[in-house]
Amino acid sequence: MIASALIQPLTAADIPALEKLEAATRLAFWGREHYRKFLEEYPEYFGAKAVLAPEIGSTKLVGFILSRSIFDNLEILKVGVHPDHHRRGIGTILIQSAFEEGLRRGCRRCFLEVRKSNLGAIEFYYRHNFRMAGSRINYYTDPVEDAWIMERSLK
Repeated sequence: MIASALIQPLTAADIPALEKLEAATRLAFWGREHYRKFLEEYPEYFGAKAVLAPEIGSTKLVGFILSRSIFDNLEILKVGVHPDHHRRGIGTILIQSAFEEGLRRGCRRCFLEVRKSNLGAIEFYYRHNFRMAGSRINYYTDPVEDAWIMERSLK
């Protein structure tokens, strides 16, 4: 874990910074109104953000995670860390925050999809005890690509 990042709840006020971060991480931005609804209207959705600590003069958004709880399943929808801050533990503390909230909500398993070509992310998920559970054909667009479904227990 890095000492210079703080984890805080992701809110609708973060959407403009989130849009910029997703562009930097090459994630598909789902639109301001969708994120607003996820974060304000649908209680099953929740997120966290990593910001640089104020004592170093910035509150720049450097990472985020968006998840939802459905019955006893936690689904990780998106994880993004700015490329300038990779391999500093930010992704780990973000995903652990989602696990903790999922457990608090009664979730027992966690699922996610990842591009089959995203070997760095797949390795990251393996390090966090995820395993392959299946695939989805043509799941991603721009470019079109299949996804691996990965899962792990939260207990």
